[in-house]
Amino acid sequence: MSFVRFALGVLITIGVLVVALPAMVLLDLVSGGTGLGLCPSGLGTCSTSMYTMSELVIILGVILAVIGGGIALCSRILRTRGNGRSVGLG
Repeated sequence: MSFVRFALGVLITIGVLVVALPAMVLLDLVSGGTGLGLCPSGLGTCSTSMYTMSELVIILGVILAVIGGGIALCSRILRTRGNGRSVGLG
């Protein structure tokens, strides 16, 4: 059981990091940076493909779906296996 709880914690942490990644890129671009390599010469002269945004959204969506599935699986395992250890009132 402790392995499933550890895996759940790791999955939640990775999920938070994946969700925070676009915010970090935007903050870097706004402050004059390269957007973590997205626009090497800065925002003013950034020339990316018109499909770059859709590629990023699809990749992040797939990653979040896989992480969400892992979280749901861990939660289901903990819920079904943990019922035998619960303390009843009567």
